[in-house]
Amino acid sequence: MVERLGVAVVGAGFMGGVHAEVLTADPRVDLRWVVDRDERVGSELATRFGARPTATLDEALTDDAVRLVVVATPAATHEPIAAQAIAAGRHVLVEKPLVLSTGHARQLADAARERGVTVVHGGNFVYAPKFVRARELAADRDALGAVHSVRVAFRTSGPDTDWFRSKATAGGGALTDLGWHAIELCRWMLGKQAIRSVTACTRQLSAAGDVEDQGVILLEFADGAIGQCDVSWLCPGGEQLTVEVIGTEGSVSADLWQGMGISAYTNTKFTEVWEPNQGWLRPEWEWIRNSGYVHQDRQVVDAVLDGRPMAHTPEDAVAIVGALEAAYRSAADGRKVELDA
Repeated sequence: MVERLGVAVVGAGFMGGVHAEVLTADPRVDLRWVVDRDERVGSELATRFGARPTATLDEALTDDAVRLVVVATPAATHEPIAAQAIAAGRHVLVEKPLVLSTGHARQLADAARERGVTVVHGGNFVYAPKFVRARELAADRDALGAVHSVRVAFRTSGPDTDWFRSKATAGGGALTDLGWHAIELCRWMLGKQAIRSVTACTRQLSAAGDVEDQGVILLEFADGAIGQCDVSWLCPGGEQLTVEVIGTEGSVSADLWQGMGISAYTNTKFTEVWEPNQGWLRPEWEWIRNSGYVHQDRQVVDAVLDGRPMAHTPEDAVAIVGALEAAYRSAADGRKVELDA
């Protein structure tokens, strides 16, 4: 008989629903609980996937069959929820950002090692098949020569949930939301080199909330390569995510959302299209898979059930949140921030 992994999803919003959908498609997974303080929202998601709703993580943790806790709540709540689950001996998958400080990231990593459990941060795009293939090509130094630049542009029309635009609940704006992915992609494309310095600038153009909705981050890596992260919530027309790796002899580029084979037009909007917009659209018909969520969550299940090591570790999360902290300092002070490489 196939061993089944009992799972509790904390947070019944959009991302909680994504993980519930991906995990329940795996025959090795038993989604047992959905935890949300909003009982109506939690009950709707639980009913959809045959789980039990609860308003507290405490209740879900009384179920010994729960071995993995998925945290898909506002960013400021990640650390205490993940810490509670780890202390209870559960493995955790925490949506990005893992936490909002390097200190808390190291604490979670240390706690997980002490308890012998896996802690994973949500970094779905480094599992996306298109980007995995681009990285394989970029690693061919005979073809690219000396790689000197990597560029990531990640732009959306902005979040549709209010907590994203509050520093108290989200920790930051577009840099925290999109910059996490951009930094991770840059670092991963260069073989996870240490980041030597960070320079950034940000801007808030929207009247909503108290966080930045646009920013640019420059990363200087240990070997001198430069990473460029262009992130924005001010991009009408739908999500854009591109990666380009440039060397002295060649380059590799990948556009996550182009070339998917479907186009559509509307004067209003399609309700089932991610980030619905008017005009011409190229809707992604299998966006959960192409975004890497399937590959990421299955690797988490493999890690818990079979003890396979994760490709991306808490140490990677420490490096990313450290770069984000430096980016915010740089933007505030108008200077380059040096890091301990």
